[in-house]
Amino acid sequence: ITSRAGTSSVGPTDPKGATGENHGLFMIYASDFAKFNVLYTDVLEKARSIKSDLAKSLTFEAMANGPPVGEPINGTFRSNNAENLNAMTNEIIERLGNIPGIRDLKTDDILGEKEIKVIIDYAKADQLGLSVNSIGSAIRTALSGTMVSKVTLDNKEVDLNVRYTDSLRISNFNIESIKTMDALGNLVPVSTVAKLEITEGSHEIKRFDFKRSKTITGDIEEDKITSIIANQKFAEIYKELLVKYPDVNLVFGGEGESTKESMQSLGEALIIALIGIFALLVFLFKSYLRPIIIMSTIPLGLVGFSVAFYFHNKPISFLAMIGVIGLAGIIVNSGIVLISFIDQMREEGKMPLHDILVKASGLRLRAVLVTSLTTISGLIPTAYGIGGSDAMLVPMTMAMAWGLTSGTILTLVWVPCAYAILEDLNGLMDRILRRSGGESDSRCDNAELDL
Repeated sequence: ITSRAGTSSVGPTDPKGATGENHGLFMIYASDFAKFNVLYTDVLEKARSIKSDLAKSLTFEAMANGPPVGEPINGTFRSNNAENLNAMTNEIIERLGNIPGIRDLKTDDILGEKEIKVIIDYAKADQLGLSVNSIGSAIRTALSGTMVSKVTLDNKEVDLNVRYTDSLRISNFNIESIKTMDALGNLVPVSTVAKLEITEGSHEIKRFDFKRSKTITGDIEEDKITSIIANQKFAEIYKELLVKYPDVNLVFGGEGESTKESMQSLGEALIIALIGIFALLVFLFKSYLRPIIIMSTIPLGLVGFSVAFYFHNKPISFLAMIGVIGLAGIIVNSGIVLISFIDQMREEGKMPLHDILVKASGLRLRAVLVTSLTTISGLIPTAYGIGGSDAMLVPMTMAMAWGLTSGTILTLVWVPCAYAILEDLNGLMDRILRRSGGESDSRCDNAELDL
């Protein structure tokens, strides 16, 4: 365990970190045994039960690989109206805090240290012949000191500062008793012309796109709510309050923004993968219709993927979606085996198409199952942590294993049916074209007779 004082930033680009005398950070490192045998969620749960009277608040989170992405809940409010901005953020925090699974809500307000303001009675100061400058100089000299001369000690030039002793600079009374000289040379106590007021340090004013801003951040309990749902509820509450505070805008950031960008990239990758698979199938079968049947087996894997994640009570994460893209390239193997067999049997011409479709799945059952089971058996140990668990690979391999399981079973039923439907559609189109061709020929014959 290592610790840092004065900062809670993991690195220079950490969006969650802060600096100041009231911030600190503990970093807990795991042994090699703990990395592969102890779930980090269990460690975090135990750590969150720690209570300390020495800290105003304690938050715990797991360190993620790669660049920091911010908190699961991150929304920046913008407005030129400071009152509405503060009121909006306070109401949002109050209502979000009542949603199960959302915790550690806070704003990015940074307050300075407490300060003492000297509020001068200008009329009384003017009557006594005192100026703001003279009062301020007297206070600064007493507390901070003023250089009055330079002296030489041991052949070194040293500044000579004059100020009160430490014992006279620790209370409000000491400041009120400081005396300043008027124009006649009289010493007047500061308490005669001014009063003291202790206030919180001024806020650090933050701006986003040229407007004053305030950011709300928060964490979630992944077994109760996901980042996407939490941010959706965040947006719903904001829309309700927008009627009350119409001049406050909201911009989402942090994990929500990163998730949105990642899902957009993932969608583009999925489209490219599907186009690539379709192009290869067209090249293989020299047809556009048969690849469509094979491509239609990809959604069948989503059945097992959805059911497995529901019963395992796991969120559909980014890595799980990567597993779905990988699944698209594996699940088509069963369809390729069946379509190739059906085409081969049709070329031989020994059986009618109806009998071929009925027997196709049964005759190629062993080949289809062996193709899929070898892949599934290689994925299951990683998906369930047999021999060691990796939190990053579990959702990816689980998505591929269960998606391939359902996809293989449903492909055996769907492909012959889809092939039959496609043949019926081809037959229907041929009849329509033949009929339209026959009508046009008869019109030509009538035209010749008339001539």
